[in-house]
Amino acid sequence: MRRLVDRVYGLSTTALPLVAVVGIVVPLVLGLTNLAIMGLYFAVPMIAAPALVRAIGDERGSSTTAGRRIPWVDWRVWSVTFHVLLAGLVVLLSATEVRPFLFYAGVAVAYLLCFLLITTSRPTRGRHAIGLYHLVVLAALVIFSVTLNYDFFVGHGDLMTHIAMATSILETGELSSLLPEYEAFQLWHVYTAVSTQLFGDWIPVHTTMYLLSGGVFAAAVGLMYGLARRVYPNETASLLSCLVLISFPLYLFYGMYSIPRSVTSILFLGLVLALVDRPTGNMRILTVLLVAAIVVYHPASIPFVLAILLLFAALEFSIASPIRAADNYVLSVGVLVTATYWLYNAEFIVERLVDTMVASFLGSTPGSGQSGDVLAAPWAQVANFVPYAFALLLVLVGFLFWHRRLATSGEADAMADVAESSVDFRSSRRVPLFTSLGLLTVALIPLAFPGPTLLLDSLAGINISRFGHYSIMFIALLGGFGLYELFDRGGVAVFLALLVLTSGLGFTAVSNEVTASDNPVVERPFYTFYLTDNEVQSFEAVDAGYDGEIGADRLSCRYLTELQGSSCSVVDAGGEGDLFAGYDAVLIREGELADRPLQFSEYVEKESIDESELADRNRVYDSNEVALYG
Repeated sequence: MRRLVDRVYGLSTTALPLVAVVGIVVPLVLGLTNLAIMGLYFAVPMIAAPALVRAIGDERGSSTTAGRRIPWVDWRVWSVTFHVLLAGLVVLLSATEVRPFLFYAGVAVAYLLCFLLITTSRPTRGRHAIGLYHLVVLAALVIFSVTLNYDFFVGHGDLMTHIAMATSILETGELSSLLPEYEAFQLWHVYTAVSTQLFGDWIPVHTTMYLLSGGVFAAAVGLMYGLARRVYPNETASLLSCLVLISFPLYLFYGMYSIPRSVTSILFLGLVLALVDRPTGNMRILTVLLVAAIVVYHPASIPFVLAILLLFAALEFSIASPIRAADNYVLSVGVLVTATYWLYNAEFIVERLVDTMVASFLGSTPGSGQSGDVLAAPWAQVANFVPYAFALLLVLVGFLFWHRRLATSGEADAMADVAESSVDFRSSRRVPLFTSLGLLTVALIPLAFPGPTLLLDSLAGINISRFGHYSIMFIALLGGFGLYELFDRGGVAVFLALLVLTSGLGFTAVSNEVTASDNPVVERPFYTFYLTDNEVQSFEAVDAGYDGEIGADRLSCRYLTELQGSSCSVVDAGGEGDLFAGYDAVLIREGELADRPLQFSEYVEKESIDESELADRNRVYDSNEVALYG
């Protein structure tokens, strides 16, 4: 295996384009045109990355001390511009009901300004703190522009259950028993309830949850910087890794999606940081605490975490790494803590949590929020995958450049070459660590990026997309190195191209269907990830005035049953005969239906609903956005 690693660069530059071409040609030959179109977002980066590495090759002239072609710029120039832009974006959010495309363009400029601040500011003692501050503020802006801008953000729907449980704890002072499946992990709900009490009655529970989650994900940029600095000793590359992190749509979305599973990804980032640090006694204790926190916050997440750590350990063993980050200690701690917690909560874990885990692997829960057929609109899907294509390109470029260094200079020289100091890294654990983390990242690509995972979810009913939830830091790590290598090796032309790439990455990261369901640039059948104040008030009025069974769309039913305690069923759109036959009352979100299909048991467009069927019923409630037919 070690010899194979030494030949990775040569093999990869040949294999990647070949696999990309085969991945497009074979579906075309089989008549699966839509599948071939979907594969483009994977194929283009796989072809472009080796070409870029060969084209730029040994060039140096953008950032090296000798012959630097990009001038230094006082960081205050970019900072002042950034803050003026930030103020303008906040005003724009206040003046518009739905985030306009102009907001996305402004955010793209903010990403560009952060890139310029990182790459053109003179190295000073506090440079990294300045860069991190701007990245944290930018991440917070993007996350809170959704969760605090709209009335009731619900994400994929599960968030309503967690809000209901936190509300129950706040009102009763006891752990919630609203949903048995969630009784085993209520630490996040307790944290939210206590924080709501500290804030006072002027902040509702769901807003507190948004603030906590968004704050945690914004602050985690600092953890990402610490991880990157310990893996390779370069401040600029580490800051660029943080920039890639907050450009990844899943990271931004889970910062909005304030559920226990979201928090565990940050805890895992902290765990990886502890593992790559020196294995002191304090770090060993911290490792135990972080593993325990992951298990307690969301016990169903630990199998995915352990699977990634096992793969990491196998890769370190295969390349004969002298010091291993994923050693027997962390694996043993993970298994023991998990087994202990599961046994301690046997009533919940054995009877309910195992069922949840089985459903997670063998069938998406009703809250997946994904369209039934991901191949129905392939061009729209590819357009929404553009930010992932950018990230994949940077990951592959970083991977190839690192192994090019190994192939031409050897490990010690490769690490010393990227270092910003004259420290001798010949005995450093960073050299094999970066190699093994790079291999781990590439191995996780099929699990971390949404193309293959969506197809498996849809076609085979196997949900492996959870791995992407815990792979984001590895993508950012290698992607940031790839971005740095392009900047460091290229001249002025490459630098100008990177300005376009960075702004494009920022624009697509915040305007795709994952992070911008309110107003995506490219739409496809999908529900809006938030409820308006009118809709929330309507649900409360319907609950107060009607006691019978209600048929409604999935989000409406989740709100009515979990937050109001009403009796509601999701309308079965797959049966024969009248759509609403068999329901005593039918609730229609007409405001949503005017722009989007409603998600009953499947998505139903407005044109597919028989108006005469509703006309035969009494319209007993109408708020312009929500109507109840009796």
